[in-house]
Formats: sequence, structure tokens, C-alpha cells
Amino acid sequence: MSNYILTYFFIGVVFTFLMDLLIDHLCRINKPSFAHNMEWDNSQRILCTVLWPLGMVWFFIALFRAWFN
Repeated sequence: MSNYILTYFFIGVVFTFLMDLLIDHLCRINKPSFAHNMEWDNSQRILCTVLWPLGMVWFFIALFRAWFN
């Protein structure tokens, strides 16, 4: 049982890390449709780590909307 919990949090940490890299990259290239002052604090990172399945669904919905609109 504890292996499942550790795996869940490990995936959350990896997902949060990737989202942090994506936000950093979009800020560096000055993406016009992206909020330039968007920075994560630790409470948002912890929340993303815990609720990563919702964040992943939200990310894919936004990705598909960007591709097909």
C-alpha cells in the first residue's frame, strides 16, 4: 500500500517539475498569450503535487484546445 502512495507522490513531483519547466520556458520566450509574471510559490507546487491528476487533465484540455482552435 505504501508503494502506491510513494508512486503517486513521485508522479506528482515529476509532473510539477515539468510544469515548472514549461512555465519557465514560456516566460523566457515571452509568449504573448501567457502571463509573464506567472511564478509558482511552494504552496502551489505542493497543491499540484497532490492534485496532479486534475492538473494533467487540465493541461491536456488546454493543449487540445490550442491545437484545434
